[in-house]
Amino acid sequence: MKRISILKITLANLILIGFGCQEKTAKSDKVLWYNQPAANWNEALPIGNGQMGAMIFGGITDEHLQLNENTLYSGEPSQGYKNVNITGDFDKVTGLLRDQKNAEADEYIRKNWLGRLHANYQPLGDLFFKINHPEKVTGYRRELDIANSVSSVSYEVDGVKYTREMFASHPDSVIVLKFTASKPVLDLVASLASVHPTAKSEVENGVLLIKGQAPGYSQRRTLEQIEQRGETHRHPELFDDKGKRKFEKLNLYGDEIDGLGTFFEAQLKANLKDGELETDGNTIHIKNSSEVVFVLSAATSFNGFDKSPSKEGLDPNQIAGRILEKAASKSFDNLKKNHQIDYKNLFDRVSLELASEIKKDTISTDQRIVNFAQNNDPDLVELLFHYGRYLMISGSRKGGQPLNLQGIWNDMVIPPWNSGYTININTEMNYWPAEVTNLAECQEPLFRMIREMAVTGRETARLMYNRRGWVAHHNVSIWRETFPNDGSPGASFWNMSPGWLLSHIYEHYLFSGDIEFLQNEAYPLMREAAMFYSDWLIADSDGFLVTAANNSPENAFLNAKGERAQISSGPTMDMAIVRELFTRTIESAKILKTDPELVAELSEKLSRMAPYKIGSKGQLQEWQQDYAEPEPKHRHISHLYGLHPGNQISNETSPELYRAAKQTLLLRGDEATGWSMGWKINMWARLLDGNHAYTIIQNLFKPVGFGKIKYYGGGLYKNLFDAHPPFQIDGNFGFTAGVAEMLVQSHNGYIQLLPALPDDWPAGEVKGLVARGGFVIDLKWSEGKMQKLTVHSRLGGDCRIKVPKEMTCKEADLSGSSVESGNQLLQQPITVPFINTSGAKLADLQIASGKIYQWATIAGKTYHFEETK
Repeated sequence: MKRISILKITLANLILIGFGCQEKTAKSDKVLWYNQPAANWNEALPIGNGQMGAMIFGGITDEHLQLNENTLYSGEPSQGYKNVNITGDFDKVTGLLRDQKNAEADEYIRKNWLGRLHANYQPLGDLFFKINHPEKVTGYRRELDIANSVSSVSYEVDGVKYTREMFASHPDSVIVLKFTASKPVLDLVASLASVHPTAKSEVENGVLLIKGQAPGYSQRRTLEQIEQRGETHRHPELFDDKGKRKFEKLNLYGDEIDGLGTFFEAQLKANLKDGELETDGNTIHIKNSSEVVFVLSAATSFNGFDKSPSKEGLDPNQIAGRILEKAASKSFDNLKKNHQIDYKNLFDRVSLELASEIKKDTISTDQRIVNFAQNNDPDLVELLFHYGRYLMISGSRKGGQPLNLQGIWNDMVIPPWNSGYTININTEMNYWPAEVTNLAECQEPLFRMIREMAVTGRETARLMYNRRGWVAHHNVSIWRETFPNDGSPGASFWNMSPGWLLSHIYEHYLFSGDIEFLQNEAYPLMREAAMFYSDWLIADSDGFLVTAANNSPENAFLNAKGERAQISSGPTMDMAIVRELFTRTIESAKILKTDPELVAELSEKLSRMAPYKIGSKGQLQEWQQDYAEPEPKHRHISHLYGLHPGNQISNETSPELYRAAKQTLLLRGDEATGWSMGWKINMWARLLDGNHAYTIIQNLFKPVGFGKIKYYGGGLYKNLFDAHPPFQIDGNFGFTAGVAEMLVQSHNGYIQLLPALPDDWPAGEVKGLVARGGFVIDLKWSEGKMQKLTVHSRLGGDCRIKVPKEMTCKEADLSGSSVESGNQLLQQPITVPFINTSGAKLADLQIASGKIYQWATIAGKTYHFEETK
């Protein structure tokens, strides 16, 4: 055992560490707080810096931080299953679909056109602190201050006040923890552990390390499932060529898998104000101290999506060591200051205040969730809105990986749905709030992933389809696998993900006006994806062009024979995505004055594409045929893509489709999984029905797994994580985007203010929301009516706004008017064709009238509006 007395620290180091000169953080009202430690992972509080994540449990005598590093996945890029080629039996499958043999086509695709599951996102390890003092405490409080991005724990024991302060710093790439006591009685032991059997912990030169290797292969399917499906040949890691098992387990490490897998390392260092530091083989023991600061770094051998982390990887020891050495040389106050300047530069861009009478300082967050059904709590809605932005900033930063199904927080070696990127809704929903809530920079990891997917996707388009361009399917991991997964063709055989993902790329152009981004990044990806879809279209029996074969994500229908099936030609979502991509690719090519041949090809095919169809119940059909649905309340509402996130279905350009979309939502119902409720909030906001959107919000604020009435459907966990269940972070982001959509919309050729304000939010103020065209919006309302509006023009150009009633602006001449916007970034939606032969009565709509103003703006100028007296 090594013992270090604080007296041996030099005066220079004491000055450097900077104890006793701490800066006070401004008190925030945006706080999640609890009066007990977390009993499980879904009660722990998340911190993150866009690379590392931690879930903090806040135990009294046993603190626990569960750790992640967002490049730590199982497997390697070489393990992608690519032995799928549909060209030889393409006509067979399309023939089955033409003959209404959909169930037979499903089974054929399952056996012949699918691959295997992709890699699993992995936990790194756990940081534990054994705190030696009596267990009986008073005044316990555990909180997460999302305005300042700091988590803390405080309580008293025998007259001594104990506090912990923890944050994850993006600029310094570390997690920082400070333990304090009002007297020099701190006695605690720090240790590192990991669920991975390869991990070993030790102390080197006063630094506590843990190093290991993630599984070189990890499989979520059971061995029995693989055998029953006859898919042992897809898993040579687990089965020999005769289908005999090689192992009786699903995670393979080290020599079991030829040394494959990503290496990882975490390093922890302690700086003391006073007292003693002792180390033994794998712990750090602090004694008789009043203050100690721990700094934690972590790294992996990941070296890119196309490089082996075991053979071509980086050195995590050197990376983590370099980061730790630099960060640990700084004072706690300096680290905290750097962290909060960086964080607040993003978080403080948007504020939202909803008038509330709830005394939030006296009611814990979990109890407020329980109370929500009986007490309107706009302040809790406001908190959850800001929480989504907190999670975005904490989980998605330049240079890191995109947010996956669980963001960057996961404690399982085999997590739900691989904790991967499900790109038939969930990954996209993660980034819905980015532009509108002023966090555009946080999309860099997503855009980089799309570029990397295009690389592997070109190979998939060529080898699997023998078609131009690039393609991907419904799931991907850090290795950017673009061949399909296994399992149900109703999930895995879906090749529309490039089109949907590229809507985020194009929307960034509409919000930023960045023509270089359009030319150098967006358009090259769009044109190649459009080429693939152009080659994927076939003519149906009526001569319309439809996609050859696909699902409407994860939903099923009953065909003409009453058989349950999932694959058909031209599902409505397919047609909406392809129509959107073709339209935007044509528009972009004209702006950039390029590719006239491609413009002609896409324009001709666009004119022949199958129209939307209104079905027998007055609903928007999900498939080309008006099929019966075995699950009419299904969580996915994919066929309404044209309503949201798209803009093809509009009260301005397609009122019949708009009414059919409303009928579709009414038939789907209001109950759903957590993330699905996030989508429905956005949908009802687009339908300008704030009260119905708020009904969905009320449904979301159900306590899952706690409270007197324990709900187990969609809702919220104690820590405000969205419950599918289990935890899926996309529901948090869908909610934040939905609240913004209720307050500001800009998809319809103008900026509409307070388009879906519910009666339960009679007064409030929002600042910093962003509209297409680069307009930043501040607005204030009272008694349900807008009082003040500020429009800041980042880019210049015509601004066109729709407000509930007449307003005045001293900086602009509002006398002019135009039917359409003169701003290329704020264009009216295209008019889309549809067929309604059902004669069904369409849903009623009550759309409030408004006043439209248009004027030419100057870049950098702000325009102030007030209600006309």
